[in-house]
Order: sequence, then structure tokens, then C-alpha cells
Amino acid sequence: MRYIDRNRFREAVDAFGWEAIKDAQHNAMNGMTIPQKKEYIKNHPEWNQLQPIMRELSHHKCWYSEAPIGNNDFEVDHFRPKSKSRQKDDYTDPKSKSTIHKTNGYWWLAYEWSNFRLSGIHSNKLRRDRIGECDDVKGKGDCFPLDLISGRVANDEENTACEVPVLLDPLNPVDVCLLTFDKGIPVPATNDPEEIERVQQSIFYYHLDLDQLNRDRKIVWDECVEHIQDAKEAIDNSITREAKKGLMDKCFRELRKMVDSERKAYTSTAKACIMVYSELTGYDWLKLLVRTL
Repeated sequence: MRYIDRNRFREAVDAFGWEAIKDAQHNAMNGMTIPQKKEYIKNHPEWNQLQPIMRELSHHKCWYSEAPIGNNDFEVDHFRPKSKSRQKDDYTDPKSKSTIHKTNGYWWLAYEWSNFRLSGIHSNKLRRDRIGECDDVKGKGDCFPLDLISGRVANDEENTACEVPVLLDPLNPVDVCLLTFDKGIPVPATNDPEEIERVQQSIFYYHLDLDQLNRDRKIVWDECVEHIQDAKEAIDNSITREAKKGLMDKCFRELRKMVDSERKAYTSTAKACIMVYSELTGYDWLKLLVRTL
């Protein structure tokens, strides 16, 4: 998952003049019934005008999966679904029955920039993994599970501060830190049972364990390991202190390229790999690099 700075997003949206566009949509819907508003929203996807801005913020990567644009288009996902919003009765079980907790969704947030997330279609659309062996239908769709013990469902046009979303949010730096990778496989980066549950549900609903994503991240992980092990061998065999420092510097430069979000995809996987190896015996020198990531 790629962290997106909310303030930078806001500045870019303001500079674009989105507030006037949003107001125009709200004025056009003034006096309509909710079904009429939903139909209007369906036929006026003005949020797509912000795609170029959103792509720039993530260096043309999906905010959920960090996958680059390729054969699959990007979409502007509404974090809180605009049409209807579903929640699993037991969202620990992907096959459990689902319920609609907001028949009309969060229609009043349809043109609110802070509700927009840039998503690849694999994360946003309901579909099976056509490469892997899993038959579960995954993807966010109109699912937006809430913690109904710690919070409640917001009423129409109410401030959503009363809600406690289950899904991790790329605009929240704490949420992003809860997810990490083990050899390219997404896993929780926390021991807190409640947060583990959130990570697991986010992996499911954002389809972060899509087989192709796992394969692509494994390639990044293996490349990172190769750099680290080559550097270790050279450093262990260096004769002088100056030679050792030179080799460390070279290794650091190569690994920094792998965590450069502007150049690379799946940088969170590379960071996770570096963090894991920095804790192993004989790789203490990697801790110096970790401090600069």
C-alpha cells in the first residue's frame, strides 16, 4: 500500500479548482430525490478529471497495491461507496452472507475529493484470481466493512467521524504501516489482534494477494536479496576499512534505487526485505541504511 500525503492531495485538488466543480454538481442535484441524485451521480463521473493529479501523487501506481499502470486501467475508487455500501455479517469468513448497511451508499460524498482513492481494477472490481488457484471472489466493489462495536453507521449527510472503517486507508500513515510483506506475500506488520483483522480484511477486499501481484513482488524481493547477499560477501572479504566503506556505499546506492517510489513499483516490498535482513546476524551494517529509508 502506498502512503499518499493528504495535504499534498488537497493542495493539488485546490489548484485544479475542484471546489467549483463539486459545487456545480451539488447545485445541479439540489431538489432531487435520492434516487434521482444517484442516477445523476452515475451519469456524471466528474471525479475522473482528477486522475492525472492522483497518478502524479503516486508516481503512476495504484494506491492500494502499488502496481504500475499496464494492461489494467486505473479508476477513481470512492473509499466510502457512493451508491450502496455492504458489510459482511461475519467478515472474517469471505463466504459469509453480506448485508447492505447503507442502501443509498454515501451519495453525498460522491464529489468529495477526500473520498477518492486511485485504484487498479483488480483492487476495485469484484473478480476471481484467474491465475491462482483461489475460487473466492475478491475486490472492493461496494464493500465497506465497519467496526460496529467501536462505532456506528453514519446517517445520510452526517459527518462520518462516528464510523470506524475496517479497511486500511492509503491516506492514513498509521494504516499503511500495518501492512508489510514476506517474500512478496502481504502480511500484518502488527501483533494487535484487532489490527491484524483489519489487515486481513484489507488484503481480501483490495485483492492484495492476487497471484500476479505476489509473483511481481517476489521478483522485487529476490532482487533485493541478491543485492544484499552480494554486498555481504564483498564486505566480509574486504581487506581494509576504506574498502568496506566503499562497498557499503555502493550497496546502499543500489538498495535506495529499489525503494525509490518515483522509479520503482512495490517499494514497500523492498523496504520490508531490507528490514528483515537488517535484523539477521552478520547484516548489522544494513541497520545504517534502514535509518535513512
